[in-house]
Amino acid sequence: MTNRSDSMSMFDEAEIRAAEHTLVRALESPDQTAWVYLYTEDAVFVAPGAPAVQGRAALLEMAQAMTPLSSVSIKAIRTEGSGRLAVVYAHGSWVSGRVPGAGSVSNVRVIIVWRKEADGQWRIAQELLNADPAAGK
Repeated sequence: MTNRSDSMSMFDEAEIRAAEHTLVRALESPDQTAWVYLYTEDAVFVAPGAPAVQGRAALLEMAQAMTPLSSVSIKAIRTEGSGRLAVVYAHGSWVSGRVPGAGSVSNVRVIIVWRKEADGQWRIAQELLNADPAAGK
């Protein structure tokens, strides 16, 4: 749902979908750290059963230790925003590893808070993943 009540509104849902598409490509990139730059400098990321990771430097460390991902999917269920902030509730999934040695499939419910930065790019300010084992059935 796009909020256009504010004539100064910068929120455009199509821009969020484009940012999600860019995120998917970055997560599947051979450059394991490509996705990190789609997060704000002060971003907070929380994966299921893991402590929060805060800040781009910590995200870079996490990215370098991660198994490469493939078949990444983000399916938005609800999007709301106003001005420079947008919140997306979505289902996400990915495969750990790449063919031929691809591993397990992960399914999650996701809440992403996007923030439009001074350079005009939407970046993730907060992301919370919650395991969704029922999605794979």
